[in-house]
Amino acid sequence: MTERPTVVVTGPWSDPGWDAALRAAGVGVIMGPSIDERPATPVDEATLCEMVARADAVLVSSRERITARVLDAAPRLRLVAKATIGVERIDVEAATERGILVVNSPAPENVVGLAEATIGLIVALAKQLLVKEQRIRDGGWRDATTDGLVLAGRTVGIIGLGRVGSGVARRLVGWDVDVLACDPYIPVERFAAAGAGPVDLPTLLSQSDIVTLHVPLTAETRGMIDAEALAAMPVGALLVNTSRGAVVDQAAIAQALQDGHLGAAALDVFETEPLPPDDPIRAVPRDRVLLTPHSIGSSHASRATGTRMAIAAVLDALGGRVPPNVVNAAALHRWRRRFGAE
Repeated sequence: MTERPTVVVTGPWSDPGWDAALRAAGVGVIMGPSIDERPATPVDEATLCEMVARADAVLVSSRERITARVLDAAPRLRLVAKATIGVERIDVEAATERGILVVNSPAPENVVGLAEATIGLIVALAKQLLVKEQRIRDGGWRDATTDGLVLAGRTVGIIGLGRVGSGVARRLVGWDVDVLACDPYIPVERFAAAGAGPVDLPTLLSQSDIVTLHVPLTAETRGMIDAEALAAMPVGALLVNTSRGAVVDQAAIAQALQDGHLGAAALDVFETEPLPPDDPIRAVPRDRVLLTPHSIGSSHASRATGTRMAIAAVLDALGGRVPPNVVNAAALHRWRRRFGAE
Protein backbone atom coordinates (compact mmCIF):
# COMPACT_ATOMS: atom_id res chain seq x y z
CA MET A 1 0.00 0.00 0.00
CA THR A 2 1.41 3.37 -1.03
CA GLU A 3 1.98 5.76 1.85
CA ARG A 4 -0.09 8.89 1.50
CA PRO A 5 1.86 12.12 0.98
CA THR A 6 2.54 14.46 3.90
CA VAL A 7 2.43 18.24 3.90
CA VAL A 8 3.95 20.34 6.69
CA VAL A 9 2.37 23.75 7.32
CA THR A 10 4.96 25.58 9.43
CA GLY A 11 2.88 28.55 10.52
CA PRO A 12 -0.76 28.53 9.45
CA TRP A 13 -2.95 31.58 9.67
CA SER A 14 -5.77 31.33 12.17
CA ASP A 15 -8.34 31.42 9.36
CA PRO A 16 -9.62 27.92 8.61
CA GLY A 17 -8.94 26.13 5.36
CA TRP A 18 -5.38 24.82 5.45
CA ASP A 19 -5.80 21.29 6.70
CA ALA A 20 -9.39 20.71 5.53
CA ALA A 21 -8.57 21.24 1.84
CA LEU A 22 -5.44 19.09 2.04
CA ARG A 23 -7.06 16.28 4.01
CA ALA A 24 -9.97 16.24 1.54
CA ALA A 25 -7.40 15.46 -1.15
CA GLY A 26 -6.09 12.49 0.86
CA VAL A 27 -3.00 14.27 2.16
CA GLY A 28 -1.58 13.91 5.66
CA VAL A 29 -1.01 17.26 7.37
CA ILE A 30 1.39 18.36 10.11
CA MET A 31 0.52 21.80 11.46
CA GLY A 32 2.99 24.08 13.20
CA PRO A 33 2.07 26.90 15.61
CA SER A 34 -0.15 29.66 14.22
CA ILE A 35 1.76 32.65 12.90
CA ASP A 36 -1.12 34.88 14.04
CA GLU A 37 -0.73 33.70 17.62
CA ARG A 38 3.09 33.63 17.60
CA PRO A 39 4.26 36.04 14.87
CA ALA A 40 7.59 36.75 16.53
CA THR A 41 8.49 33.17 17.39
CA PRO A 42 9.59 31.18 14.35
CA VAL A 43 9.91 27.42 14.52
CA ASP A 44 13.64 26.83 15.09
CA GLU A 45 15.80 24.99 12.59
CA ALA A 46 16.18 21.80 14.64
CA THR A 47 12.42 21.51 15.14
CA LEU A 48 11.80 22.20 11.46
CA CYS A 49 14.20 19.40 10.55
CA GLU A 50 12.16 17.01 12.68
CA MET A 51 8.86 18.26 11.25
CA VAL A 52 9.88 17.85 7.60
CA ALA A 53 11.58 14.46 7.90
CA ARG A 54 8.76 12.71 6.00
CA ALA A 55 7.36 15.77 4.20
CA ASP A 56 6.56 15.70 0.50
CA ALA A 57 5.76 19.42 0.54
CA VAL A 58 6.12 22.33 2.95
CA LEU A 59 3.81 25.31 3.19
CA VAL A 60 6.04 27.84 4.90
CA SER A 61 5.01 31.05 6.63
CA SER A 62 6.88 34.33 6.41
CA ARG A 63 8.21 33.63 9.92
CA GLU A 64 10.36 30.52 9.34
CA ARG A 65 13.66 30.14 7.50
CA ILE A 66 13.98 27.17 5.19
CA THR A 67 17.72 26.56 5.15
CA ALA A 68 19.83 24.01 3.29
CA ARG A 69 19.92 21.95 6.49
CA VAL A 70 16.12 21.86 6.62
CA LEU A 71 15.98 20.83 2.97
CA ASP A 72 18.50 18.05 3.57
CA ALA A 73 16.34 16.76 6.43
CA ALA A 74 13.49 16.11 3.96
CA PRO A 75 14.62 13.49 1.41
CA ARG A 76 11.11 13.20 -0.10
CA LEU A 77 10.55 16.94 -0.44
CA ARG A 78 9.15 18.07 -3.80
CA LEU A 79 8.00 21.59 -3.07
CA VAL A 80 8.35 24.56 -0.74
CA ALA A 81 5.34 26.85 -1.13
CA LYS A 82 4.49 30.31 0.22
CA ALA A 83 0.93 31.62 0.48
CA THR A 84 2.35 35.13 -0.01
CA ILE A 85 4.88 36.67 -2.41
CA GLY A 86 8.26 36.99 -0.70
CA VAL A 87 10.61 33.99 -0.67
CA GLU A 88 13.69 35.62 0.85
CA ARG A 89 13.59 33.35 3.92
CA ILE A 90 13.87 30.27 1.70
CA ASP A 91 17.29 29.19 0.46
CA VAL A 92 16.15 29.10 -3.16
CA GLU A 93 19.63 28.28 -4.47
CA ALA A 94 19.91 25.26 -2.18
CA ALA A 95 16.43 24.11 -3.22
CA THR A 96 17.41 24.40 -6.89
CA GLU A 97 20.55 22.34 -6.36
CA ARG A 98 18.41 19.59 -4.79
CA GLY A 99 15.70 19.59 -7.44
CA ILE A 100 13.08 21.06 -5.11
CA LEU A 101 10.61 23.59 -6.51
CA VAL A 102 9.88 26.86 -4.72
CA VAL A 103 6.61 28.62 -5.49
CA ASN A 104 4.99 31.76 -4.22
CA SER A 105 1.39 33.00 -4.35
CA PRO A 106 1.09 36.47 -5.90
CA ALA A 107 -2.59 36.87 -5.06
CA PRO A 108 -4.11 39.66 -7.21
CA GLU A 109 -5.80 41.04 -4.08
CA ASN A 110 -2.41 41.44 -2.40
CA VAL A 111 -0.99 43.34 -5.38
CA VAL A 112 -4.03 45.61 -5.55
CA GLY A 113 -4.05 46.05 -1.78
CA LEU A 114 -0.41 47.14 -1.70
CA ALA A 115 -0.89 49.58 -4.56
CA GLU A 116 -3.95 51.08 -2.85
CA ALA A 117 -2.17 51.23 0.50
CA THR A 118 0.84 52.99 -1.00
CA ILE A 119 -1.39 55.79 -2.26
CA GLY A 120 -2.94 55.99 1.20
CA LEU A 121 0.47 56.25 2.86
CA ILE A 122 1.56 59.00 0.47
CA VAL A 123 -1.58 60.97 1.26
CA ALA A 124 -1.23 60.36 5.00
CA LEU A 125 2.32 61.72 4.98
CA ALA A 126 1.60 64.66 2.69
CA LYS A 127 -1.46 65.76 4.66
CA GLN A 128 0.04 65.01 8.10
CA LEU A 129 -2.99 62.93 9.05
CA LEU A 130 -1.36 61.29 12.08
CA VAL A 131 -0.28 64.63 13.50
CA LYS A 132 -3.70 66.20 13.02
CA GLU A 133 -5.43 63.22 14.62
CA GLN A 134 -3.04 63.25 17.60
CA ARG A 135 -3.56 67.00 18.02
CA ILE A 136 -7.30 66.43 18.43
CA ARG A 137 -6.79 63.54 20.88
CA ASP A 138 -4.49 65.74 22.97
CA GLY A 139 -7.19 68.39 23.25
CA GLY A 140 -5.60 70.79 20.78
CA TRP A 141 -6.67 72.31 17.50
CA ARG A 142 -5.11 73.36 14.26
CA ASP A 143 -2.18 75.68 13.62
CA ALA A 144 0.28 76.21 10.79
CA THR A 145 2.60 73.43 12.00
CA THR A 146 0.09 70.80 10.90
CA ASP A 147 -0.44 72.17 7.40
CA GLY A 148 0.12 69.53 4.74
CA LEU A 149 1.48 69.50 1.20
CA VAL A 150 -0.34 69.95 -2.08
CA LEU A 151 0.55 66.92 -4.20
CA ALA A 152 -0.41 68.46 -7.54
CA GLY A 153 2.67 69.58 -9.44
CA ARG A 154 5.04 67.37 -7.49
CA THR A 155 7.08 64.40 -8.70
CA VAL A 156 6.59 60.84 -7.48
CA GLY A 157 9.45 58.40 -8.05
CA ILE A 158 8.66 54.69 -8.15
CA ILE A 159 11.55 52.27 -7.65
CA GLY A 160 10.45 48.96 -9.15
CA LEU A 161 7.75 48.95 -11.84
CA GLY A 162 6.48 45.40 -11.41
CA ARG A 163 2.92 44.51 -10.53
CA VAL A 164 2.69 46.72 -7.44
CA GLY A 165 4.81 49.61 -8.73
CA SER A 166 2.89 49.84 -12.00
CA GLY A 167 -0.34 49.65 -10.00
CA VAL A 168 0.78 52.66 -7.98
CA ALA A 169 1.67 54.55 -11.16
CA ARG A 170 -1.72 53.86 -12.74
CA ARG A 171 -3.51 55.01 -9.62
CA LEU A 172 -1.68 58.34 -9.78
CA VAL A 173 -3.16 59.14 -13.19
CA GLY A 174 -5.33 62.20 -12.78
CA TRP A 175 -3.53 63.45 -9.66
CA ASP A 176 -1.62 66.09 -11.63
CA VAL A 177 1.72 64.68 -10.51
CA ASP A 178 4.74 63.75 -12.61
CA VAL A 179 5.61 60.08 -12.26
CA LEU A 180 9.14 58.77 -12.73
CA ALA A 181 10.13 55.13 -12.46
CA CYS A 182 13.34 53.14 -12.29
CA ASP A 183 13.47 49.44 -13.17
CA PRO A 184 16.21 47.99 -15.42
CA TYR A 185 14.25 44.77 -15.91
CA ILE A 186 11.04 46.27 -17.34
CA PRO A 187 10.65 46.97 -21.10
CA VAL A 188 10.32 50.66 -21.94
CA GLU A 189 6.79 50.20 -23.34
CA ARG A 190 5.60 49.11 -19.87
CA PHE A 191 6.63 52.50 -18.50
CA ALA A 192 4.44 54.30 -21.01
CA ALA A 193 1.52 51.95 -20.29
CA ALA A 194 1.77 52.78 -16.59
CA GLY A 195 2.11 56.51 -17.21
CA ALA A 196 5.67 56.72 -15.86
CA GLY A 197 8.81 58.22 -17.33
CA PRO A 198 11.84 55.87 -17.32
CA VAL A 199 14.92 57.23 -15.53
CA ASP A 200 17.94 55.81 -13.75
CA LEU A 201 18.09 55.64 -9.97
CA PRO A 202 20.28 58.75 -9.38
CA THR A 203 17.93 60.84 -11.52
CA LEU A 204 14.87 59.51 -9.75
CA LEU A 205 16.30 60.23 -6.32
CA SER A 206 17.41 63.76 -7.19
CA GLN A 207 14.16 64.78 -8.90
CA SER A 208 11.44 63.13 -6.79
CA ASP A 209 9.52 64.83 -4.01
CA ILE A 210 8.11 61.43 -3.01
CA VAL A 211 9.93 58.10 -3.43
CA THR A 212 8.17 54.76 -3.05
CA LEU A 213 9.87 51.36 -3.13
CA HIS A 214 8.44 48.24 -4.80
CA VAL A 215 11.37 45.88 -5.35
CA PRO A 216 12.08 42.31 -4.19
CA LEU A 217 14.93 41.72 -1.77
CA THR A 218 17.94 40.52 -3.76
CA ALA A 219 21.69 40.95 -3.52
CA GLU A 220 21.29 43.89 -5.89
CA THR A 221 18.54 45.67 -3.95
CA ARG A 222 19.73 45.02 -0.41
CA GLY A 223 20.60 48.36 1.20
CA MET A 224 19.98 50.27 -2.04
CA ILE A 225 18.55 53.25 -0.13
CA ASP A 226 21.44 54.11 2.16
CA ALA A 227 22.76 57.36 3.63
CA GLU A 228 24.22 58.40 0.26
CA ALA A 229 20.95 57.77 -1.56
CA LEU A 230 18.98 59.68 1.08
CA ALA A 231 21.38 62.62 0.81
CA ALA A 232 20.71 62.72 -2.95
CA MET A 233 16.99 63.29 -2.36
CA PRO A 234 15.61 66.84 -2.09
CA VAL A 235 15.37 68.29 1.39
CA GLY A 236 11.92 67.55 2.79
CA ALA A 237 11.21 64.62 0.44
CA LEU A 238 8.89 61.80 1.53
CA LEU A 239 9.82 58.11 1.48
CA VAL A 240 7.48 55.09 1.46
CA ASN A 241 8.66 51.48 1.77
CA THR A 242 6.18 48.61 1.52
CA SER A 243 8.58 46.16 -0.19
CA ARG A 244 11.18 44.65 2.17
CA GLY A 245 12.89 46.23 5.15
CA ALA A 246 16.42 45.32 4.11
CA VAL A 247 16.28 47.28 0.85
CA VAL A 248 16.84 50.39 2.96
CA ASP A 249 19.34 51.32 5.65
CA GLN A 250 16.88 51.79 8.49
CA ALA A 251 19.35 53.54 10.78
CA ALA A 252 20.20 56.00 7.99
CA ILE A 253 16.51 56.74 7.52
CA ALA A 254 16.09 57.40 11.23
CA GLN A 255 19.06 59.79 11.14
CA ALA A 256 17.83 61.58 8.01
CA LEU A 257 14.43 62.06 9.67
CA GLN A 258 15.97 63.35 12.89
CA ASP A 259 18.24 65.71 10.94
CA GLY A 260 15.32 67.03 8.93
CA HIS A 261 16.79 66.21 5.51
CA LEU A 262 14.03 63.65 4.97
CA GLY A 263 10.64 65.23 5.49
CA ALA A 264 8.77 62.09 6.53
CA ALA A 265 8.66 58.36 5.92
CA ALA A 266 6.10 55.58 5.98
CA LEU A 267 7.50 52.10 6.66
CA ASP A 268 5.49 48.89 6.58
CA VAL A 269 8.56 46.63 6.53
CA PHE A 270 11.69 46.49 8.67
CA GLU A 271 15.14 44.96 8.76
CA THR A 272 14.11 42.94 11.83
CA GLU A 273 10.49 41.90 12.24
CA PRO A 274 8.68 42.38 14.52
CA LEU A 275 10.30 45.77 15.01
CA PRO A 276 12.44 45.65 18.21
CA PRO A 277 11.32 47.96 21.03
CA ASP A 278 14.70 49.73 21.08
CA ASP A 279 14.99 50.31 17.32
CA PRO A 280 16.07 53.93 16.61
CA ILE A 281 13.20 54.40 14.18
CA ARG A 282 10.77 54.26 17.12
CA ALA A 283 12.39 57.35 18.61
CA VAL A 284 11.52 59.47 15.56
CA PRO A 285 8.52 61.73 16.33
CA ARG A 286 5.15 60.74 14.85
CA ASP A 287 5.10 63.84 12.68
CA ARG A 288 8.08 62.37 10.81
CA VAL A 289 7.40 58.64 10.55
CA LEU A 290 4.36 56.39 10.10
CA LEU A 291 4.97 52.77 11.10
CA THR A 292 2.76 49.78 10.24
CA PRO A 293 3.39 46.07 11.02
CA HIS A 294 4.07 44.55 7.57
CA SER A 295 0.37 44.25 6.87
CA ILE A 296 -0.59 47.41 5.02
CA GLY A 297 -1.74 45.53 1.93
CA SER A 298 -3.20 42.51 3.72
CA SER A 299 -6.87 41.63 3.57
CA HIS A 300 -9.11 38.66 4.20
CA ALA A 301 -9.41 38.34 0.43
CA SER A 302 -5.64 38.20 -0.15
CA ARG A 303 -5.21 35.60 2.60
CA ALA A 304 -7.98 33.43 1.17
CA THR A 305 -6.61 33.63 -2.37
CA GLY A 306 -3.02 33.09 -1.26
CA THR A 307 -4.08 30.01 0.69
CA ARG A 308 -5.95 28.59 -2.31
CA MET A 309 -2.99 29.24 -4.62
CA ALA A 310 -0.50 27.60 -2.25
CA ILE A 311 -2.69 24.52 -1.68
CA ALA A 312 -3.29 24.16 -5.43
CA ALA A 313 0.49 24.33 -6.02
CA VAL A 314 1.06 21.60 -3.44
CA LEU A 315 -1.54 19.32 -4.99
CA ASP A 316 -0.09 19.94 -8.45
CA ALA A 317 3.40 19.00 -7.31
CA LEU A 318 2.18 15.92 -5.44
CA GLY A 319 0.35 14.87 -8.60
CA GLY A 320 3.50 15.19 -10.71
CA ARG A 321 2.44 18.43 -12.39
CA VAL A 322 4.51 21.62 -12.53
CA PRO A 323 2.61 24.23 -10.49
CA PRO A 324 2.26 27.89 -11.48
CA ASN A 325 4.52 30.59 -10.02
CA VAL A 326 7.72 28.53 -9.77
CA VAL A 327 10.46 30.98 -8.76
CA ASN A 328 13.36 28.61 -9.46
CA ALA A 329 12.73 27.32 -12.97
CA ALA A 330 16.34 26.08 -13.06
CA ALA A 331 15.24 23.26 -10.72
CA LEU A 332 12.67 21.85 -13.13
CA HIS A 333 14.94 19.46 -15.05
CA ARG A 334 16.29 17.85 -11.89
CA TRP A 335 12.81 17.86 -10.31
CA ARG A 336 11.33 15.99 -13.26
CA ARG A 337 14.12 13.42 -13.13
CA ARG A 338 13.69 12.89 -9.39
CA PHE A 339 9.93 12.47 -9.43
CA GLY A 340 9.12 11.36 -12.98
CA ALA A 341 6.91 14.42 -13.30
CA GLU A 342 5.23 15.87 -16.36
